[in-house]
Amino acid sequence: MLHNPDQARYDTASIAFHWLTAMLVLLLWLMAQSEALLPREWRHGMWSFHITAGAILVLVYCARLLWLTSSAIRPASVNDGALRLAEQAAHGLLYALLAATLVLGIVNVAVRGWDLFGLLQIPGFAPEDRPLRRSINGWHELAANVLLSLAAGHALAALYHQFVRRDGALKRMWFARRRAP
Repeated sequence: MLHNPDQARYDTASIAFHWLTAMLVLLLWLMAQSEALLPREWRHGMWSFHITAGAILVLVYCARLLWLTSSAIRPASVNDGALRLAEQAAHGLLYALLAATLVLGIVNVAVRGWDLFGLLQIPGFAPEDRPLRRSINGWHELAANVLLSLAAGHALAALYHQFVRRDGALKRMWFARRRAP
């Protein structure tokens, strides 16, 4: 990952990975939170969709890490001192919590097994072990909730930069508009 102080915004791929990740994380979290609102007969399909979207997020996360470590060009931070350290810590925690949530989701499916939309049977290695299933599911839920809380703090920090500091940090993560000739 290269820092480029002359560049005013993140590269297009980094921006796309950022917003795709954010949308998938929010979608997955909202699905999990709304299970009880759905009729019982829809829940299996919702969880199949949740697992599929989670698998897509795993692929996006891996591609994002590959891009970040090989080709991404980022502008220099607008922060310094303690804010710069907080920024680095928050970004590191976001990546770590997302990885933990995804790994726990994979383990959760591997333990219980799942019939994915009636098209693919994912075998479980301990589907009858309720205490293990509950424990792993609990850790997955906890990681997802902490991840979403930290992501909300990240969004608030972006709004602080936009409306209080007015330093353009939020604009750097938006897609550039093409100007008419």
